[in-house]
Amino acid sequence: FWSTGGPNAINDMLWHIVDVRDVADALLLVYEKPESSGRYICAPNYMRAKAVLELLKKTYPGYNYVKCKAGADHDTRITPMSSEKLRNLGWKPREVEETLLDSVEYCRETGILQDVEGRSYRLPDVFRLFHAAEE
Repeated sequence: FWSTGGPNAINDMLWHIVDVRDVADALLLVYEKPESSGRYICAPNYMRAKAVLELLKKTYPGYNYVKCKAGADHDTRITPMSSEKLRNLGWKPREVEETLLDSVEYCRETGILQDVEGRSYRLPDVFRLFHAAEE
């Protein structure tokens, strides 16, 4: 939720979240288990953008976050996705909080979140599809 550029506000959309480490674990598990077959869905967690922002603000209050606006899709149904088939093979994905906070720590350690003179951190341009009209 940081970058130099991008929108100042996003819609409160539902995001399906999976840790790349869990994807790697799932891939290895499917290759190693003789009983595995077919396709697998690797989508154990979902959160609305507002909930993600609240978690990050609580844990890292010093950053400049985007605003989150209630979108028209706020009351839409959640797309049913299940990773039960992977779980039945023994897959144990991380909790969404661990995934998000580890991602922030990685960005901090690598210097991605360092200040750039005269620019505040915002969502990168790739998130333009989630852009909300500003007031």
